[in-house]
Amino acid sequence: MRRGPGAEQFMTSSLPLLLASASPRRRQIMTLLGLDFTTAATSTDEEAIADNFRGPLEELAQWLAKRKAAAALALPEAQGRTVITADTTVLLDEQVLGKPRNKAHARELLLALRGRWHHVVTGIAVSGLIDGKRKMRSASCITPVLMRRYDEAEIAAYIATGDPMDKAGAYGIQHPKFQPTETIDGCYLNVVGLPVCVLVDLLAEFDIYPAKRGQNIEVGPCPWSARCQI
Repeated sequence: MRRGPGAEQFMTSSLPLLLASASPRRRQIMTLLGLDFTTAATSTDEEAIADNFRGPLEELAQWLAKRKAAAALALPEAQGRTVITADTTVLLDEQVLGKPRNKAHARELLLALRGRWHHVVTGIAVSGLIDGKRKMRSASCITPVLMRRYDEAEIAAYIATGDPMDKAGAYGIQHPKFQPTETIDGCYLNVVGLPVCVLVDLLAEFDIYPAKRGQNIEVGPCPWSARCQI
């Protein structure tokens, strides 16, 4: 029997979870929930799939997360598990800034973002059993982000670390030296790549709840990150 609104939260679920993502950042964020999970990666060609998308760009990340879920469910590791997939897009001037193709492209993306507001959208899809049937639930989170006016030398040094090469928009907000952003207006973990607040709500649809509370309850509006501006 599924629990309704107001059900007991912050309890461990014995239902096994699979995070279908190669992102070390998402794996790290998942540990905040205190739930056991395994990981596996799909070989989804995100750019090729995105070419078939015809909706508003703000909905692309959620659409891609659902496409990834469909691919992940075919993995042997997905059998008997609740599967979590996610995708993050960076939007600037009605354009999607994907992962850089090479170092020159990374520099181009960082220059385009410098000193400007843009939006980071992360879509999440969760596929599991509801009343004995495989169902999928999805949602997304959007965070406006203002980049600082870093200079060419900082860009070159950051690219030399290799950090931007696997990230949409060619930057990681959490990089300790580059620190590319001036301010954000919303969920910090969304910009990193996995908004826990959204994920917790989706998992609740499958009667899966965090095994531990967020640690920031007494010092800020978001229990999962002190850096969220909500």
